[in-house]
Amino acid sequence: MAETFVYIGTNTIKEGKVAECRKMVDEISKLVEKHEPRVIAFNFYLDEPGRQLVCVQVHPDAASMDTHMQVISEHLKTAYDVLQETTSEQLYGPGGERMVDEFRQWAPNGVFTVIPQHEVGFTRSAAAR
Repeated sequence: MAETFVYIGTNTIKEGKVAECRKMVDEISKLVEKHEPRVIAFNFYLDEPGRQLVCVQVHPDAASMDTHMQVISEHLKTAYDVLQETTSEQLYGPGGERMVDEFRQWAPNGVFTVIPQHEVGFTRSAAAR
């Protein structure tokens, strides 16, 4: 059985590029929502000063994350026009180890955490609100 795969990436935003960054992540979010029906959750968070952007993704498995990387590949080519650097990437779930080399091309200075073993817990994709 495939296990849930979680990605958390933290980036700093270039000075004066917050508005462009907001536009970029809005476009990416709409792209993912339209073309990646398997994604369970896809969210961006921006800190109060507007210099730190965090992306939190929940996928049903690592294959969904692989698909995601293909879908957003064109956006990644220009993402660092507005992003300063990737400061942290965290991958949780089996399959993340093979993604680190691919991620390094986008974040050569980033700090990677890969924890492949899910110990216990559950994911609700249609939880009551």
